[in-house]
Amino acid sequence: MCRNQIKPMVKANLDEVISWRRHFHEFPELSFEEFETSKFVAEKLNKMGFEVKNNVGGTGVIATFDSGICGPNIAFRADMDALPILEDTGLEFESKNPGVMHACGHDCHMAILLGTAFMISQMKDWFRGTIKFIFQPGEEANGGAKCIINDGALENPNVEAIFALHMMPELACGTIGTKSGPLSATDDEFEIRIKGKGAHSSEPHCGVNAIVIAAQVISGLQSVLSNGIDPFDVATFSICQINGGEAVNIIPDYVEMRGMIRCIDKSSKEIIKNKMKQIVVGTAEAMGGNGAIEFITGFPSVNNDTILTEKVIDVAESILESKECCIKIKRPHMGSEDFAYYQEEIPGSIFMLGCAQDDIPTGTLHDATLNINEDSISVGIEMFVNLALSLCGKQDERV
Repeated sequence: MCRNQIKPMVKANLDEVISWRRHFHEFPELSFEEFETSKFVAEKLNKMGFEVKNNVGGTGVIATFDSGICGPNIAFRADMDALPILEDTGLEFESKNPGVMHACGHDCHMAILLGTAFMISQMKDWFRGTIKFIFQPGEEANGGAKCIINDGALENPNVEAIFALHMMPELACGTIGTKSGPLSATDDEFEIRIKGKGAHSSEPHCGVNAIVIAAQVISGLQSVLSNGIDPFDVATFSICQINGGEAVNIIPDYVEMRGMIRCIDKSSKEIIKNKMKQIVVGTAEAMGGNGAIEFITGFPSVNNDTILTEKVIDVAESILESKECCIKIKRPHMGSEDFAYYQEEIPGSIFMLGCAQDDIPTGTLHDATLNINEDSISVGIEMFVNLALSLCGKQDERV
């Protein structure tokens, strides 16, 4: 057996892997409710002959391949949860759970990792060390990675390196995109509460209009990025919700605003938070009211390990149609991904897997019309299997 056999092996089993993906897509489950999904995953992994642990970090499933030969301990991760979105694709395997959809590609992530596990189960003699296959709950809920890590996912044996991928409709099928260092942003939420004094609209001098204070606060907050952050740092700030007032003739005494801070550098985030607090509190007090702000910490930013990312690039350039199919991403994406929690514990690297359709609309992530090109699944499996070989392959089998 040689490495050139990997592609035809993947192709020979692709129909079954695609059927797994379509099953996941047809029966999606929300964060930490992946009960039937995890049963399906565990059943397949058990049939492949792996040691399988269920209910890790909630509904998580972990399978371990132990070669019995001393070597590296690595892991691959897939997320299992779907989104509260009403699907509008018209696919024959469209979601049968109304209002729930795999609109972020996690159905493909699971199918690719199951396909990878199956391939490695057929290639046991090629490897040394151990390989873990981590199926994680609750990525969309800002907690799944933490839960599964806290439940020992990276222990016994201790994992030394971890990989993942994410479907990317903006990239052509047959390509990947990656970069070392920062790849995604943090995603902290904030909630601003403005307290004024209610009064009848005929007597505005008797009240303190919380909406007027809120308007001044919003205006002041726009200066945070322009005056407080280095223009070469990547950061965004958005107010996305505002609620206040109950009647057209009553001056409101309360306004609530919510939004998101996204940035790459932790120091930038602290600067933004401090300046926001100063503006909210100071503006409200100056106008006769009170202001408070609360922050809800989200994912840290994905920070790809340089050495592991070079492995990803080397593998991609060796197995894809051309070296140009491995796209070096220049700037971090401002979305977030809880794979970052693994990277706070051990070196890790995640890459974007191109999945655009050729002749029909693909849609976008978190969209009701997302329709992923299933040809990308084989590319994902080949990437993972070859990455496993590059680190855990026996001397004569390494990529």
